[in-house]
Amino acid sequence: MSGIFEKIIVGSNGAPEAEHAVEIAISLAERIGAKVILLGVVPPPSAESQAEGYGLDDPEAVKRRLTAQLERLVESAKKRGVEIVAEVDKGDPEKLIEQHASKEKANLIVVGHRNVSRLRHWLERSTSEALLRKAKTSLLVVHNPEHKS
Repeated sequence: MSGIFEKIIVGSNGAPEAEHAVEIAISLAERIGAKVILLGVVPPPSAESQAEGYGLDDPEAVKRRLTAQLERLVESAKKRGVEIVAEVDKGDPEKLIEQHASKEKANLIVVGHRNVSRLRHWLERSTSEALLRKAKTSLLVVHNPEHKS
């Protein structure tokens, strides 16, 4: 491997925007010969998400669904010749992504961006914005053109 981005960590919560970010990270890794570390994150439910009907699923069921989704993405990436590993963790997405990026000595963090209401944005932090302010690793925020609000 040669180049500035040798290890790419990509965070996913299973949402369409996150899956799009994973696809972008895999495509980038395929082109530049980088390793991908796919981190599935099961965030703790917030009062805001529960009020909107999200976060009501059993965290273990969410983890199983996310693990299955990531396994499919890993198999697809391996068929394309991309070196990739995946793991699922529970906790604050921003902190987990930062910790894993530091531990793995990643050169790039890739995350998806979702459009949410102004109120929800105010009530819940944006992981991509928080990482932009705090992460010591380069950050690529992927917008999914198919999911506009």
